[in-house]
Amino acid sequence: MTADLLLMQVTDSTFPIGAYAHSFGLETYVTCGVVADESSAERYVRRQLAGPLTYTELLGMRLAFERAGNSDVPGVLGLEATIAAHRVPCELREASQRLAARFCRMVPELLGESAAKRFARYADAGGVHAVNVAYGVFAQVAGIPLEDLLRRYLYTQVSAMVTTCVKAVPLSQTAGQRILRQSYESQQDAVARALAASEGDLCRSFPGFDIRSIEHETLYTRLYMS
Repeated sequence: MTADLLLMQVTDSTFPIGAYAHSFGLETYVTCGVVADESSAERYVRRQLAGPLTYTELLGMRLAFERAGNSDVPGVLGLEATIAAHRVPCELREASQRLAARFCRMVPELLGESAAKRFARYADAGGVHAVNVAYGVFAQVAGIPLEDLLRRYLYTQVSAMVTTCVKAVPLSQTAGQRILRQSYESQQDAVARALAASEGDLCRSFPGFDIRSIEHETLYTRLYMS
């Protein structure tokens, strides 16, 4: 029960690491009119689930969880280097690093002494970290099951994406909830694919999302940092 509650705490949308300040490129889609109504917002969420959320976020998290289980800190750091190299847009790379830095500072207070020391061996190594990798290491040392982590983390990401659509398009709250409900099957598929994927699938390229994220840097007006 404690592990379940801890997972709920660190994946809650109000967990204070600053995720609310980022749209991860979605703001560009709204500004350009590509995401302009409920239908296009639902399509955007579905494609994110089929692409980056599965093969970068969840797969990277799974690999970090597995390497942390073997106390392979160099392997975890190498994984982060790979993810950073494949995150072409500067804003996305820096967003992940900022969120990870805040996460790594905060979560030792939530762990027991032994688990906190294990997490510190990762957090204190290297320079910057990736937020999905940090979550994977955290779950391993906290005794949180991998699949539970993937499901809960993914739901929070999709919920935040829908909230951004509601604010930025804008959409009604009811429309946002419909989009979230329609994403359930895609979320389940994403978790299943991330669990079954090989390391060679990590960071599959989805250039359309990268291009929109790069364009975000030069938008005339911006509400979000990425």
